[in-house]
Amino acid sequence: MKRPRSLLTWGTLALIAASANAFAAKTAASPVSPIPGFDVGSIIGDAMSPVNPYNSGADPVTMPGDARMAVFPYSRDQIYRVMTAPLKLTTIELERGESLISEPAMGDSVQWVIDTDGANHVYVKPTKPGLVNTLHLSTNKREYELTLVSSPLGGLFYQNVRFNYPNSLMAKVRTRGNAAGDDRDADHAGQSDSGPIGVPPDKLNFEYTVSGTSSLKPETVFDDGTFIWIRMPPRTPYAVPTINDGGDIVSPNFIRRGPYIVIQRLADEVKLTRPGEEVTITRGRRGLFGF
Repeated sequence: MKRPRSLLTWGTLALIAASANAFAAKTAASPVSPIPGFDVGSIIGDAMSPVNPYNSGADPVTMPGDARMAVFPYSRDQIYRVMTAPLKLTTIELERGESLISEPAMGDSVQWVIDTDGANHVYVKPTKPGLVNTLHLSTNKREYELTLVSSPLGGLFYQNVRFNYPNSLMAKVRTRGNAAGDDRDADHAGQSDSGPIGVPPDKLNFEYTVSGTSSLKPETVFDDGTFIWIRMPPRTPYAVPTINDGGDIVSPNFIRRGPYIVIQRLADEVKLTRPGEEVTITRGRRGLFGF
């Protein structure tokens, strides 16, 4: 009885050994493929990758207190990169009085939603993350080239995008000079950012109060009835002006003209801010006890 069991056991062991040898031979004949490496070149070359150099563009100045508020200095020879996000609306705000003269042109109009208010606002929204698109805007004043990038969920996006227009103030200065018959002064103002303001001194309003002890404290503040002029001390750090516009803290259109920050509108209160510093400028002088 014991001998048949011994023969069965030896036969089983022989079968197992043969199977193991066959598996080893098969493995040696077809080795496992190595895990592919991380190819940076293929990622950069991906047409839809945000890090592709052809999907880049000028980055804006964002507000110190809220990076979702973005301001670009306008140039016709610049492409602007606008960060967006799924389920979030990005508003592109153009200059007051500027309007589209044709429909916005996008490379991908299927995976992106775009709309306008018929005036100077354009609204864009991607349908999913990881998208890259191009946008062209033609208005009655300018042309805009933009690259739209859809961030991952929870990533950086701009809720409001605005532009600073360096030439708009100078155009108004020239208009005033021409109306007064002072063509020579108007031409000089158009050639130099440090030229005359072009407004009679008795029309300037210096009734402004400045509070704060920051290095951003201006030397003087006045308005000409249309714009606020803020003269900054020499070598003052760059500051971003903000105002309260209907309950929203926004950065108005402004330019640098010599030592001045010129805000292209009037406001009851202006704040100059940079990381860790803030100065408040209020229209109207305070009394003896601050009232």
